[in-house]
Amino acid sequence: MKIAIFHELDYGGARRTVDELAKRLNKILDVDLYYIDEKEEKGLKKNYQNIFFYPFYPRSWKGNNWMARFYKDTIELFRLYNLHKKIASDIKSRKYDYIFVHPSKFTQAPFLLIFFKNCIYYCQEPLRIVYDPFLSKIYHIKFPKNVYEFLNRKLRKWIDKKNFVNARIILANSKFSKEFIENSYGKKATVCYLGVDTNLFKPLDLNKSIDVLFIGNKDNGYDLLDKLSKLENKIKVLTIFREKGKSSITDKELIEIYNKSKVLVALNRNEPFGLIPLEAMACGTPVIAVGEGGYNESIINDKTGFLISRSPSKLYEKINQIINNEKMRNEMGKNARENILKNWTWDKAVNRFLKIIRYAQ
Repeated sequence: MKIAIFHELDYGGARRTVDELAKRLNKILDVDLYYIDEKEEKGLKKNYQNIFFYPFYPRSWKGNNWMARFYKDTIELFRLYNLHKKIASDIKSRKYDYIFVHPSKFTQAPFLLIFFKNCIYYCQEPLRIVYDPFLSKIYHIKFPKNVYEFLNRKLRKWIDKKNFVNARIILANSKFSKEFIENSYGKKATVCYLGVDTNLFKPLDLNKSIDVLFIGNKDNGYDLLDKLSKLENKIKVLTIFREKGKSSITDKELIEIYNKSKVLVALNRNEPFGLIPLEAMACGTPVIAVGEGGYNESIINDKTGFLISRSPSKLYEKINQIINNEKMRNEMGKNARENILKNWTWDKAVNRFLKIIRYAQ
């Protein structure tokens, strides 16, 4: 069987999903990759039979330039649509059994979906600036910018939904995401949990020199950890900020950091799923997470870590509990690793995927 995989993603959790699934699917299917980016990426050939790269150069916009913003919201989207139309034609000419589509960094649900009736779409999350109550509010924007933003979001919502509803099979990364997707779009989704490479992310015999590790964006959950600085403590915190899903460190460095950390804190608001906690737990590091979103499905409270309310005092309490109790920390770390091996590997994720698409035939 032949499968075409498409994405236009920056590197991050969603992009890692593409690579890890493709790496394993390519062992049993003929897998081709179609992707859009500003430059061709090296080192992909080992995961695919054929690779088709389509260059696309989005205009840079950092604010205070309304012409650039208007271009991105109109002409640039039209250019992207035409490029997807060409990719769809190329895919159709090669006659695939399955077309596996991943999200777009430009439109969320990509334009490619409207050119087919049989796509599998892995929806990591709905368009959150429209459907997430916390992000959909337009704050602190003066007229007429607020009018423009309102109309632009209406357009983005229309594009995203028009593309989304054309997919034949919708995959979600968690039960939380499944419900979020179904409430947003009114179309059924199926949970296909993701995983972690347990041969890569594994325990190492390293000194626990970092009390608390935070990996993420400044604008998503970090405020909760930042409030701890107002409390009297001597906790050693390492923060690794990601911009557009990218991190400045390699996987090797990241694995060492996980292993040097006593606990990872996962604080994103309504995180759809979250690969970072899985990676940490695969390395034997317990996790403290807010009891929201997909964290509730991957972290076992009081066994592989703690699920807490969004409270600085509760976070502070649980951090101290873990970093000052080595026996508890080691036991939680052991439980975390065992749970990952049992339930959260990429091989299991691929088996779930194959079962879902074969059942849908």
